[in-house]
Amino acid sequence: MVKYSRISNKEKEELLKEFCEALSVLKTPQEIMDFIIDLLTKQEITMLARRIKIAKLLINGKNYRDIESSLKAGHSTVARVSQWLSEGGEGFRIITERTKREKPKPPTSWNLAMGDWRKFRRRYPLMFWPQLLIEDVVRVMNKRQKDKIRQAIKKLDRKSSLYKQINQILKT
Repeated sequence: MVKYSRISNKEKEELLKEFCEALSVLKTPQEIMDFIIDLLTKQEITMLARRIKIAKLLINGKNYRDIESSLKAGHSTVARVSQWLSEGGEGFRIITERTKREKPKPPTSWNLAMGDWRKFRRRYPLMFWPQLLIEDVVRVMNKRQKDKIRQAIKKLDRKSSLYKQINQILKT
C-alpha cells in the first residue's frame, strides 16, 4: 500500500470522494454499522465515536472536566475537538443537530440571527480575538481558577458601587 504522504492531493481528494459516495449509498443505521465494523478496528470505532460525542457535548455547552470524566477522554483530545469546532466544525454541528432526540422546534428569528452571528464569528475570528481568547481561557480553567475569577469580578462590582456612592456624595 502506498504511504499517505506519497499520494497526491488530487488522489487524496478522489479517495475522499469515493469514501463519501460509499457512505451515501447506505440507507439504514444497520447498513452503516455493518460497513463501519468491516472498515475499522474496534479501537478506531471507539475513538471516532468518542470524538463525535465530545463535539456534541461541547456544542451543548458542557465543560472540559465533565466531558473528560464522563467519557474518560484525555484533556488533549477534548481540546483538539474544541479547536476543530472553533475552526469550523460544520460536520459536527450537522450531526449534532440532526441526531437530537427531541422534536425540533421551529426556528425563531432570534435563533436564526444567532446562528448567522455564530457563522460570522467562525468565519472572521480575528475580529473577535479578545472574546475568543477569553472564552478559550475560561474553557480550560479548573474550578478553583474559575472561583478566583468570580471573586475578582465581585470585587470589581463592589468598587463600581463604591465609586457610584462616592460620586453621588460629591454631586450633592
